[in-house]
Amino acid sequence: MLRRIVVGIRREDPKRVWERRAPLTPADVAYLLSRNPQADVLVAPCHRRVFRAEEYEKAGAHVTDDFRSADVVLGVKEVPLEELPLPSSTSPDNATHIMFSHTHKGQAYNTPLLSRFVAPTNSPERVKQLYPTLIDYELLKNSDGERTVGFGWFAGVAGVLESLSSMAHYHLEQGIASPFLYTPRPHNSSSLKHAQHQLKAIGKLIAEHGTPEPLGPFVIGVTGSGNVSKGCLDMLKELPLKYVSVDQLEALVKNPDTDRRKIYLVHAKPSDYFKRTDGLAYDRTHYYESPQTYESVFHERVAPYLTLLLHGAGWAPGFPRVMTTTQLSLALEKARGLGGLRCTNIGDISCDIEGGLEFLTHSTTLSSPFFKVTPPPLPSLGGPLPQVQIMSVDILPTSLPYEASKTFSSKLVPYLQTLIRAKSGGATSVSSDKFKEKKNREEQDAGQLSKALKDATIAQGGSLSGRDAWLQPSVDKFYTGLGFNAAAAAASTDVSSSKETSEQLAPVTPESVNEAAGAPPQANGGRLKRILMLGSGMVAKPAVDMIAARPGIELVIASNSLPELQALVAAHPHVKYRVADVSDPESYKHLVEESDVVISLLPVNLHPQVGQLCVNNGKHLVTASYISPAMAALDESAKSAGVLLLNEIGLDPGIDHCSAISLLSQIRSMGHEVVSFSSFCGGLPAPEDSLDVPLRYKFSWRPQGVLGAATNGARFLLGGELRNVPGQSLLRGAFPTVPITSSFNLEGLPNRDSMVYCDTYDLDASKMRTVIRGTLRYPGFSQIMHSFLQLGFLNTTTRIQIDRWEDFVKASLAAEYSSSSQSAVPGITDLFSRDSEELHNLLEALTWLGLLSPSSSSVGRAAAGTQGRFAPSAIDRTSMPSLPKGPTTPLDLFAYILSHKLRYAPEERDLVVLSHEIVSRPTAALGSPSLNKETVHSSTLITYGSPTLGSAMSRTVGIPVAIAALLVAEDKVPTSLRGVVGPMDQSVYKPVLEGLESVGLGMDESSKEVSVVEASEASRRDGMFGGAPTTIERALIDLGPAGPRRAFGAGRLHDAMESPAAKRIEAQA
Repeated sequence: MLRRIVVGIRREDPKRVWERRAPLTPADVAYLLSRNPQADVLVAPCHRRVFRAEEYEKAGAHVTDDFRSADVVLGVKEVPLEELPLPSSTSPDNATHIMFSHTHKGQAYNTPLLSRFVAPTNSPERVKQLYPTLIDYELLKNSDGERTVGFGWFAGVAGVLESLSSMAHYHLEQGIASPFLYTPRPHNSSSLKHAQHQLKAIGKLIAEHGTPEPLGPFVIGVTGSGNVSKGCLDMLKELPLKYVSVDQLEALVKNPDTDRRKIYLVHAKPSDYFKRTDGLAYDRTHYYESPQTYESVFHERVAPYLTLLLHGAGWAPGFPRVMTTTQLSLALEKARGLGGLRCTNIGDISCDIEGGLEFLTHSTTLSSPFFKVTPPPLPSLGGPLPQVQIMSVDILPTSLPYEASKTFSSKLVPYLQTLIRAKSGGATSVSSDKFKEKKNREEQDAGQLSKALKDATIAQGGSLSGRDAWLQPSVDKFYTGLGFNAAAAAASTDVSSSKETSEQLAPVTPESVNEAAGAPPQANGGRLKRILMLGSGMVAKPAVDMIAARPGIELVIASNSLPELQALVAAHPHVKYRVADVSDPESYKHLVEESDVVISLLPVNLHPQVGQLCVNNGKHLVTASYISPAMAALDESAKSAGVLLLNEIGLDPGIDHCSAISLLSQIRSMGHEVVSFSSFCGGLPAPEDSLDVPLRYKFSWRPQGVLGAATNGARFLLGGELRNVPGQSLLRGAFPTVPITSSFNLEGLPNRDSMVYCDTYDLDASKMRTVIRGTLRYPGFSQIMHSFLQLGFLNTTTRIQIDRWEDFVKASLAAEYSSSSQSAVPGITDLFSRDSEELHNLLEALTWLGLLSPSSSSVGRAAAGTQGRFAPSAIDRTSMPSLPKGPTTPLDLFAYILSHKLRYAPEERDLVVLSHEIVSRPTAALGSPSLNKETVHSSTLITYGSPTLGSAMSRTVGIPVAIAALLVAEDKVPTSLRGVVGPMDQSVYKPVLEGLESVGLGMDESSKEVSVVEASEASRRDGMFGGAPTTIERALIDLGPAGPRRAFGAGRLHDAMESPAAKRIEAQA
């Protein structure tokens, strides 16, 4: 038996004087009741509503103020707080409320309303179940992501009438009476048809007598391409229109013989008024990808010729404005020479404050629908400019309540019927008797409707949806402001038993909302603390998610990639973004000036110029990159300015520093001294996703970093011997085994100058036998990468240009060897033994990458016989990317093809492995028999990426950056820590490690005591990994190579890689 479902239509807030719309019409109430006998409909009495109570009664509804039995409550705008008390055990609210709630974008003024649907954090389940469900019309969308329930078309229709009426008043003030004085204002019309009939009558007058001569040709311009502009265009059809193009405007207006018995309509498209700064033609795809490369010429090509502008185009930060305030002045100056009071009347139906029209300063009401702006004078202009009158009513659809409600209701019915049947336990299929249009078939699908309702749900069962979880801190602060006691409420299961009851909450003042709705701590003249993030690449999302969820912080993201910016803020409507040329500091200088902390996720070579900007403006900086010499040079100026330039707070460097320093601190507190320090880190594909590709490697960010690191020289101390590995020999000197886990095998490459970390970690170099930091890869990586090196693929000094990818090998070889003493450029088989495994692996990899054609040469034909080890991946790697234009270095070309061929498929996971091994012994044991006892301390992080949380690399880089930036923004780093630093101070590394632990990225620490004998010769027997050495240190020593065993390698590293510790050890040797 089906459960009875009660649907309630509440009255709108009485304070909204002009709100007369209804979410459900009487006709649709009758339809619902006829199709759903298990349903009842309640309607609250309201004498302002466009439909009378008796109409609902005739449809089968009950008119009543008592909604206690309602399962679904419908309204158009927000429900007044006094009508939605906090739930309690005696009066739970299990209804589903549907409205335009204006809460999901983090609107602070509506946090009290959101808190009626969301319980405080850590509330018991029995308390959460007392809360109602909130669904927002604005989030109801079809499978293409388009909104399905709204009023946009009616905004356009009503906007035409309000704008024409406003313009007629302006013209009358200038001494000109036009036929548009008779334009009906929509809220004064009995129906839309009546308003259309009146506008058509005005059109007949114009067709017969023309427009006033002083106004000249009457030109109306429309912008936009959505429902708003469609409504405008449909309404204007009642006039005697002649459609013209932008190119025809000048001649039309200047021609004294132009027929004034017509209204000239120009629908200006973006291609008409946005032009590329590089001179190329407008391209829609390019415009949305790179809006910063466009500028508006609307003030030159369109605005000066218009009698009335109906602006219906949307706008977003980072895009060019249709017209700036300065451009308005220029347009008016041009229009002054044309006559006809042109460019002086605007109907801004989009109503984006300071948006597409920068000079729109505020919205208006139906009671006072327009205002005037005085454009600023420009020195080059001749005399004061005329005022511009703007209509900017932001509730236009409610001025046509009958038709707007009918259309809205018809769109809502399928969703409501699905909800009724789901709640009653009946079938969820939707009858299509009434909704037979082909375009609505998808909406009628029960599965799609159910999914849409779920996606539009902001809160259910006292909890926010995953998309909206970032709003929880604001809700919690609201409850805190009420004196809410979560523990007491949990004990009594009575949410309203807090310090103030729901009745005491109304009315809510702006001041109380600001405090209770999660308005965060303010600084700098009353504004929120602001973090500016420069860059929007692969590691940005976890940082954005963490910062966006923190109350008290305003986040702004700047990047040159609009799609990346839009993806980052999709789940965080309160986060702002700006499109900027991040290679040019002038394009984001003002953003730095407006911020408290800057995060730079830009390429490392751009960090110093960001740092300089921060120093100049007294702003703090956080980066994940190594401290470069150029960054280090800012130290003194940063200290003088009281600025913190915090670097090396990603993964490596970053988490490795924090965890190493923390572990070293624990060891020293035990009274131990350190004799060996080994640290390895690597980002890799998960083992199961690495077997089908060359290098056993995939890229989650720019490959240039990995390729460049493959030729960095290295210096380290191993077993008491200082080893120096030149960059060209690094790949040949890989450690074949680094025993970190028994789950998979790893090889290691020494990473730059390890000896500098004696100073960084306060290690006594005279007592150290091993100091090494390295990079982890799967076995085989170094061998095949060395083969690529020999082919010239890692060349950064010569530029090549190729017409086909198959020419890359030959061109790289020529660039690498043409200047050598060899008489001829070698081929592949000249560099490798014909029957060697190395050549076999290389040919297979080149063929798989599409760089060697199996049929093009004897080498290619030989390669054809080697295929089979690499299985096809989920990504289609048979296609080749288009070649870059112009000369490019071999390394950049190789990085380009690798980024295409070795990218992660959607279902594939990456992996991060970080491991420290520190060997210590009691300080008192020096020179005593207990010297043979040592303790091996291990600290390891192994984490995998996931579809929900993101890649392991993005989390382990982005999250520590976010934690550090929040620490600095919230003044939790002492003022004594200034200048260019890494995360070596406990005020930074401790909270970073605690924050990482809280999100599942904590280090796994262990220790064991071993004898010196056990740690050396005995380690070759019965080790922890099937007979392998028992420590990383012994594995590196015993299983080498990483350079010959000698005190010094051939040649010295460049001075930038010298360190005091290395020099001391070298001197002692």
